[in-house]
Amino acid sequence: MKTAEIITIGTEIVLGQIANTNSQYIAKVLTERGIQALFQTSIADDKESLKSILKIANDRANLIITTGGLGPTANDITRETVSEFFGVPLVIDKESYARSQNRLAGKHENMLDEYRKQALIPEGAFVISNDNGTANGFALRHGEVEIVCLPGVPREMQFMLNKYLEIYALKGKREEGCKLIRNLHTFGISERAVEDAFKDCSVAEGQIKTITLVHDGIVTINMLVTAIERESAVEILNRAERDMRKKFGRAVFGVDDMGLEDAVAMLLKGHNKTIAVAESCTGGLVSDKLTNIPGISEFFLEGIVAYSNKAKIDILGVPEDLILKYGAVSPQVARAMADGVKKKSSANIGIGITGIAGPTGATKEKPVGLVYVAVVVDDSAEVKEYRFRGSRIDIKKFSANTALNMVRLKLMDNC
Repeated sequence: MKTAEIITIGTEIVLGQIANTNSQYIAKVLTERGIQALFQTSIADDKESLKSILKIANDRANLIITTGGLGPTANDITRETVSEFFGVPLVIDKESYARSQNRLAGKHENMLDEYRKQALIPEGAFVISNDNGTANGFALRHGEVEIVCLPGVPREMQFMLNKYLEIYALKGKREEGCKLIRNLHTFGISERAVEDAFKDCSVAEGQIKTITLVHDGIVTINMLVTAIERESAVEILNRAERDMRKKFGRAVFGVDDMGLEDAVAMLLKGHNKTIAVAESCTGGLVSDKLTNIPGISEFFLEGIVAYSNKAKIDILGVPEDLILKYGAVSPQVARAMADGVKKKSSANIGIGITGIAGPTGATKEKPVGLVYVAVVVDDSAEVKEYRFRGSRIDIKKFSANTALNMVRLKLMDNC
């Protein structure tokens, strides 16, 4: 398996002034492509620091991806450092230089000499053009190692990384045959159960490589197959997927880019059902997920964040004595919230979520992470208690995904 090291360059990252979202994105995309990201390093804008990290990375990975340090200022040291470290001179890429001249014409003509620096690349490197900015990237092969240098602006970096990986995939197809990746998503089963299941998979050992990824209650099986012919790779993946679906049944909810909200949207459409959501501790996260789906307005009627007790009473019609008797975080109130939003919107399905996301607000009887989710489909209701762990954000995400999964299973049962 191809192994990678991710190096993010920028003093502002090291000092904690901005979040390092680039490493997270790169690692995720590499994993989806069957490339194992072994290490992540962040360093300040310093040549010697970068050289020392490049030496380490060069010895332990065969793909190095850097972000940052490709701008026109003196602090942008990536291209010069890479040139010096690998002993490859910098040369002007004429096409990049012409493009930057056209981009800056009439705007920053007094800075053309400074931006000329961004057209420099190591001799023999492949240019990765930047359609969203002035800093082009490049990929340089040196022995068994390939280094890919990308700008630090997230939007620019993401576009260029995917452009490079498309070229990499084509190159790999020529050199190593056909590589195919499939992500199979499950909810409600443990990572250990998924790993154990593959021991009994009908796919022969060595035909497929798998990695399990866990996030927000979802366990994703990343499956990589390399074969001489595409048809063979597809058949291996199909066989592995059939085995997993047979093993885990309805716990499998999607493939590749399909999320829980996509699965729910498909079921809503397939069964011609409408939905409305009343949220307290999740703060509108379920509604946000559903409204990311194009065309969901046909089925998603209303989303209400009833955070305070007053909002629960005034907007959703939750009886005040119910809150006084059982508390706002209770199965009774979750059910009343689901009933209230369902009635108010005239939807077929109502969701009610109430809980304690923490870190404050807990009692001995009701700890942080206690969440009640109610799902009412037509005249059938289900209320469940959950005890999640993690940060406030973790608990919100677990709760939202759990609510969506409850709706998914309820629709599969009742429709």
